[in-house]
Amino acid sequence: MSIFKLLYRVLRVLLVIGAIAGMVYKGIIREDFENYKMHAIPALMYHSINHTPDKWPAELCVAPEVFEEHLKYLKAHDFNVVTTQQAIILLKSGQNVARTVILTFDDGYEDNYSTAFPLLKKYDYRGNFYVVGKDVGMTFNKDGIIQYMSFPQLQEMHRQGMEIGSHTMSHDPLAMIKPNFLPWEIYQPLNLFHEKMGFWIAGIAFPNGSFNDAVIAEIKKHVKYEYAYSGVPGCNTLKIVKDRPFEMRRAGVYDRGRGAKDIEKALLKCYIFGYLEEKGIPAELLDRTLTFLQETFL
Repeated sequence: MSIFKLLYRVLRVLLVIGAIAGMVYKGIIREDFENYKMHAIPALMYHSINHTPDKWPAELCVAPEVFEEHLKYLKAHDFNVVTTQQAIILLKSGQNVARTVILTFDDGYEDNYSTAFPLLKKYDYRGNFYVVGKDVGMTFNKDGIIQYMSFPQLQEMHRQGMEIGSHTMSHDPLAMIKPNFLPWEIYQPLNLFHEKMGFWIAGIAFPNGSFNDAVIAEIKKHVKYEYAYSGVPGCNTLKIVKDRPFEMRRAGVYDRGRGAKDIEKALLKCYIFGYLEEKGIPAELLDRTLTFLQETFL
């Protein structure tokens, strides 16, 4: 890295720190922050709800007993767990949405049906499952056996109040593929899921959070899509769902060995990033700054 790039990054860090310090100095940050949470809904991202198989990245898995700790935490703190479509309705209605959260699950692993789904029902919660089109019902032997949910399983979940969405057809990062493949990646799941399950999906989650202007433009061509999840952390507000519905915010939840503390930290990250973004500090800048600090100093 050149000295100029390093200085530029350090300057960005200082600007973020200065902005935060300025708000603290005014003495309004705590009250203002609590007011912000009344109209902001975090979305949390999970993948596999299972013990980590050999050769799997640890960040893809949250053990079932840990996931239940997370649900107990939400119940103990009176969180309302809703689908994304329900969250959008709540935000547009202008209601107080404090202690409202969206739980999302990417990739479509079979343990989402066999493990996450029963636990969600146990606590009377709703989940959002974003499924890779080509993997539905498949079993692969790659770094261990990987099983994916079937269409009948997804249908059952949908009937019982869960929201099903697209994670594209192939799971390739959309900003990295050739533009002529975008229609297949984005449009084909709409037809496939409707044909196999009898209902239209409304949302898509970008694999690896990867998107650009061409991806957004392609999604807007297909009126069945109402929203998309980007890879940008933060909260979802009325402004987001009205002005940038295809760049909705969410943050990952990982099993760091801290039980309920892991979901508490993820929620706090969403609220802080969303709050600072509302104050004019872009969430993308905050995310890159934190990554830079971690890579440089930790």
